[in-house]
Amino acid sequence: MSTAGQHIKNPFKDKRLSKLLFKFSAPAVAGMFVNALFNIISRVYVGQDVGAVGIAAITVIFPIGLLYMGFSALIGIGSNALFSIRLGEKKHDEALRVLGNGFILLILMAGLVTSVSYVFLDPLLRFCGADEVILPYAHLYSVWVFPGYFLFAIGAGMNHFIRSSGRPKTAMATQFIGAFINLIAAPLFIFKMGLGVKGAALATVCGQVVSFSWVMYCLTGHRAQYRLMWHNFKLKLQIALDVMAIGFSQFVFQLSSAVLNVILNHALLKYGGNLAISAMGVALSVNTIVIMPTMGISQGAQPLIGYNHGARKYKTSIQTLKMALRWGMLVTTAGFILLEIFARPVAAIFNGTDTALIDMAGRVIRIVNILLPLVPLQMMATTFFQAINQPLKAAFLSLSRQILLVIPLVLILPLFMGLDGVFLAPVVADGISTLLAVVLLKNFFNKHGQTVFFKKK
Repeated sequence: MSTAGQHIKNPFKDKRLSKLLFKFSAPAVAGMFVNALFNIISRVYVGQDVGAVGIAAITVIFPIGLLYMGFSALIGIGSNALFSIRLGEKKHDEALRVLGNGFILLILMAGLVTSVSYVFLDPLLRFCGADEVILPYAHLYSVWVFPGYFLFAIGAGMNHFIRSSGRPKTAMATQFIGAFINLIAAPLFIFKMGLGVKGAALATVCGQVVSFSWVMYCLTGHRAQYRLMWHNFKLKLQIALDVMAIGFSQFVFQLSSAVLNVILNHALLKYGGNLAISAMGVALSVNTIVIMPTMGISQGAQPLIGYNHGARKYKTSIQTLKMALRWGMLVTTAGFILLEIFARPVAAIFNGTDTALIDMAGRVIRIVNILLPLVPLQMMATTFFQAINQPLKAAFLSLSRQILLVIPLVLILPLFMGLDGVFLAPVVADGISTLLAVVLLKNFFNKHGQTVFFKKK
């Protein structure tokens, strides 16, 4: 073992599995929840100030944000999974090289997306579903928010390393700091200074500048267990290929989500107009409140699964997944019940005077969350196969829902059901992709004497 690894305490040992999972997941859940809450409050501010057209403009831009998230996940999650595996294999120097390479790759990827987005901005926004009414608002928001997206892609990608190095509370602070700055700045810029959607964008940039600065301090400061160092910045082709192979499924998931949202926006515009886009934007914002904490549990489980798999403790990695599934399904089931009961009052928060928006958004919230309790199965199955370095299975699960199921359903169902078909397409896809996830997990677990739900044989 190298000197770099001799004095580092192993963050994955000396505790019960439930305590370890809670240690890694709780901060991620809290951070995800805060960010999800910010997304809702930000749209509430815009909805109250600009109206439904402002919500529609931010919703139209969402596919571009997903593209940034996709490249961040490609490198951030891929390099973090490889990082955890190398730690499990006791290859500490190689883990540090993965850390350095991941940072450089994130800068390159985020810079590429930002440059292309600015060059082709208006055609890109029209492609995403902006009509002549929404385009001016979407253009203004995009011009000012892209620097924040650039910093978010790098900071979010590197924040995974802080969590996996045994500092989940510090990783949580990254999300809290950015969201807190954002929440303070948004009403100041939007209402006090009268900047509207531009103010919402500037608030986002302020939050991401602070978050990015915090991440860099945590990875370069004297308290960093695994530190970014210049000699690890030299790109290694094999590391880059391994990182992108592992992270590919998450990249495909985000990319296909972006494509899906583009098609969804056009279908909503065709069958329901800008009001339907606004209503779906409200529904997706509310849905994020439940999904993001579940994703936090998944992120907390990923380094534990990867470490134990790298250490050949296969049953422990499987038990980690099962425990994460139980926790995730508890969250989504509670969220499902609350949203079905209070859908219309929740929709009214975004704009209390637009009854047409409230009626449609309340209805959409109920429809898109029908299978919400099952979402952790497909989400965590993808995370599991990523963490154990089986990227093809993870990519298949991502592709099956987004590309093979949702997109065709969005195109076909409205032909028979009109606007309701657009709303129901993701729900039908969730049901089918959940079955596929169960089949893949069952086959893998059988090889190790385990069952999917939920105890050992």
